Amino acid sequence: MSFKLVAAIFDQMRLEAVETALVNHGVKGFTVHSVRGRGAYFDAYNRDPLTTHIRLLTYTNEKNARAVAQVIMDAAHAGMDNEGLVRISAVDELFWIHTRQCCDENDFEFHEVSND
Repeated sequence: MSFKLVAAIFDQMRLEAVETALVNHGVKGFTVHSVRGRGAYFDAYNRDPLTTHIRLLTYTNEKNARAVAQVIMDAAHAGMDNEGLVRISAVDELFWIHTRQCCDENDFEFHEVSND
């Protein structure tokens, strides 16, 4: 079995749109953290130049990783420069704590949503 970690950093104002898009595509589990950092854009007017963004992490099977990343990018996109990053990383092993068993690829749903 092959699993992927999809990690994204994006503007905090886009969080609701990203959450809604993921849920609409059947992605049930993700973790959200508020993070501070500095990218190409930074707040030069304040003493502290760091800006606050969202870091979202979700696991998926290899087959759906690019589609999940695309959903995040589409929902986080607001037409601005330097809107963030999405990373897909390999996961060696993934276990459910409650069963102490290895996850199965079928544990991670994803479905296309029509734009009709």
